[in-house]
Amino acid sequence: MESSMRALRAEQWRYDNAEPEPEINNDEAECAWVDNAAQDLLDGNNVQFQRRLRGKQGVTFDQFAVAVDEFVMSQLGSSGVSPSVLGRLVLAAKRKDVSEARGAADEAIGCSDPNDALLEIARSLLRPLASDGLIAQAEDAEL
Repeated sequence: MESSMRALRAEQWRYDNAEPEPEINNDEAECAWVDNAAQDLLDGNNVQFQRRLRGKQGVTFDQFAVAVDEFVMSQLGSSGVSPSVLGRLVLAAKRKDVSEARGAADEAIGCSDPNDALLEIARSLLRPLASDGLIAQAEDAEL
């Protein structure tokens, strides 16, 4: 009994005198995770991960496409966006005219830098998941 009490006191002393774990600034890591995952979405991939003992999380390419669609629809009617832009986009895609399709898509996005606009849409979907995404990566690395 005496030895178990000594062991208990020793553990209590270690606990009481333990240094707090250093705070890790995950802002930079989260930004990098978001940027990498955003590029995956732009490349047409799903971003999925699963933490231990939790359900899958992520953003599918279809969810990203819906967000892009909503953004483009909000841009239609803005000055500088032709009322025929969606029609031209569809027709160019059907003709496999990549250059015309790209031009119509850029016009439909209605921003000075369409690629940045798409990246920002992807980032906005991914930011709420960044912390869990990093934790899932760390958990996977432990395996």
